[in-house]
Amino acid sequence: MSRFDLTVLSILSLCTLLLLGLWGQSRRVAGDDGVSYLLYKTVDEVGRAQLHALPFEEDELGADLSPRPLTPTEVSVWDFAPSPDGRMIAYGALGELGFSDLRLLDLASGQDRPLLACENASCSGPSWSADGQFLAYTRRSVNAFASGVLSPPRIWIVEVASGETAPIFSDSQRLGLDARWSDDGEWLCFVSPEEQQLAVINLSGGPAGENGQSAFYPTATGETCSWDSAQARLYTTDFRQSGDEWMTHLIAIDVESGEQIELSVAGTSATALVHDSSAVPSADGSWIAFRRKELEGPGATRGSQIWRMRADGTEATPLTADPAYDHGPPVWSPDGRYLITRRFPLRGPEVVPSLWLIEVETGELRLLVEPGDFPAIAR
Repeated sequence: MSRFDLTVLSILSLCTLLLLGLWGQSRRVAGDDGVSYLLYKTVDEVGRAQLHALPFEEDELGADLSPRPLTPTEVSVWDFAPSPDGRMIAYGALGELGFSDLRLLDLASGQDRPLLACENASCSGPSWSADGQFLAYTRRSVNAFASGVLSPPRIWIVEVASGETAPIFSDSQRLGLDARWSDDGEWLCFVSPEEQQLAVINLSGGPAGENGQSAFYPTATGETCSWDSAQARLYTTDFRQSGDEWMTHLIAIDVESGEQIELSVAGTSATALVHDSSAVPSADGSWIAFRRKELEGPGATRGSQIWRMRADGTEATPLTADPAYDHGPPVWSPDGRYLITRRFPLRGPEVVPSLWLIEVETGELRLLVEPGDFPAIAR
């Protein structure tokens, strides 16, 4: 079967599943043991990144729970993504030559197996479809005309059960990276580097373009989107300028109507001299957690703090205010009561990343694990 045939088959399969209504049937559930897990990375003594799981139970959040290692010691984890049902983890595994393959880990049994051997290529950035049957990922192949050089990134799709894979576009010149599937499976966003835009594909046709064509939204930040599970809406960032000052603002996009809202300036008449990023909506869509670095005023810090705002950009409130730390992208707990973030000290002597729990209503901070980075929740 040719590459073009595989591409057509992949797209037709996705659209067929959508039309049959199968993608909306899956629900986020706990793993086989009924427990949610906090997933995170550490770096071992030889510089390999390892994946760990910490049980995340509300009744035991203050207890001294022991994390368990998940990945083989000879593997170095590049990035990872838990499946929608919380049972599987897809991750990019770095090899000796700097390439990366895709692997699958069963969270309940601990079984770890290859999913996709990316020969003479680097595969990373997995993102699950809503039903868990497909993964979108970024593939960079070795350049045939320059030894040791990787070609620009492209978006591919792999079927999890069979391991069959194909580029999402038949046009080999279409570039893309960091794809993200919407929770209902109808949309796919990714960074389109050649246009410095965010591309959005409507997999069932419609306002974003008939027959799965793309709509493009300007952004030069290189940050991909996050999806709102409660509506057809995504969040991304773009640069803004005020005099000599450059800022990064949050943008909300209704992908059905194309309407855009600049959340960083909503509810204020003043210019927002801030760097905002990493917007993550709560499960019900009523709140957005995000990173903010204020560039002037009493709240200005060298690192980013964690904030939250309403979905329309109002009621923006800081949840952390410690100038000694930079805070990483926030992650919501399953019930929306907590946020997890990475804290990184900006000065030594012990510069070690750690994961902290923020109780949203009180602002109480609690250390979860140290060292730790790149948190995610497997429900």
